[in-house]
Formats: sequence, C-alpha cells, structure tokens
Amino acid sequence: MRLLFAKSASPHHGFAAYYTYLEKIFEADAVLHFGTHGSLEFMPGKQVGMSGTCYPDRLINSLPSAYLYAANNPSEATIAKRRSYSATVSYLTPPAENAGLYKGLKELKELIESYRGLRGNEARGPAILTPS
Repeated sequence: MRLLFAKSASPHHGFAAYYTYLEKIFEADAVLHFGTHGSLEFMPGKQVGMSGTCYPDRLINSLPSAYLYAANNPSEATIAKRRSYSATVSYLTPPAENAGLYKGLKELKELIESYRGLRGNEARGPAILTPS
C-alpha cells in the first residue's frame, strides 16, 4: 500500500497492467469503480491539471470512468473526479438499526427473562419452577 500512495514511486506493474488490459485487450467501454479510498486517484502526479506524465492520466488513458461514492464522503469523491476524470455517482448509506431477534429466539429470550424474574420472587418462583 505504501507504494501505491508514495508521491515518488511508480505504480506496481500488476496495477498498471490491469488498466492496460482493460483498455487494449478486453476493450472495455468504461471502467466502474466502487467504494472509497481507491488507489488510481492517489497515484503520483499533479493534483490539478493532469498531464500525460501523471500516473492517473496514464493509467485511465481514454477509458470513461464512473465512480460510485457514498454521499457522506464528498471530499474523496472530488479527488476521484479531478484526478481520474471520473463521473461520480453518489448514494446514501442505509441507516443502521438493531435487527432484534426473530421467531423462536424472541420467545426464548422472554422465557429466560421470565425465569430470571421468578428466581427472586420467593412466593411464586419455587412453586412454578419445581417440577410436579
């Protein structure tokens, strides 16, 4: 990873070969990037006004690029747009919720809580818990 983000290092040969393969051999119509913290846009080269000597420009070459980015990360989406010529597509991340229990597990949890409550109740607990 250090080599991918080093300002003075060239990209790993496999990384460079991948983009060459996509364009020249596979003849892809476009490249779709998913996620964040991509490495193409962080390759060595100028921050603005890319030229043919900057690695992001050399790697993406003439392939159209679309980058799917979470809407809560606009700064990195801007870098991807600027340095890899990507059209960015934003999406909202789904809200996180407690999934809770389902089916028999919910009933089991209620029975366990009921059992725990009976152990402290000296009037009802022993009568219910003692097998007949």
